[in-house]
Amino acid sequence: MSKTSVLFICPDNSLLGPLAEAYLNFRAGGLMRAFSAGIEPALRLNAHVKQLLTSVGANPEGLQPKPVDVFLMPHTIVPDRVIYLADLAPIKLPTPWKTTTSSHWWSIDTKSGEPHAFAASDDCFRRIRKAIDRLLEPPRVETPSILFNVA
Repeated sequence: MSKTSVLFICPDNSLLGPLAEAYLNFRAGGLMRAFSAGIEPALRLNAHVKQLLTSVGANPEGLQPKPVDVFLMPHTIVPDRVIYLADLAPIKLPTPWKTTTSSHWWSIDTKSGEPHAFAASDDCFRRIRKAIDRLLEPPRVETPSILFNVA
């Protein structure tokens, strides 16, 4: 059975993408594989990423800002989903992706405050966790009970 793969895209891959990548990999328990990339990657991670991830038990090791171009090269993993974490224009998907990859916009961004402030980073991570938890455990739909009459 192949794992569902998700590519999170954000502006600079210093906060939103790495948080989403590490948290989904942590929560999915090996059933899904997440990656992240930025349109214009920063030189380093946001200072709060490691603290936020370790606070929920997720592993921050190996995270670093990456350009989206790395994932658009031939012979890379074709993601099942591309999730944009900010209000971004869609990237031009390679031809092989167009029949298998779905795109989604979560619009989790740092408009709530200064992205370098801990409170703003924490708020973004809270919204990322909520969206990922909802992705992994969609709300249950109540179905009416069916009564069987046995004669």
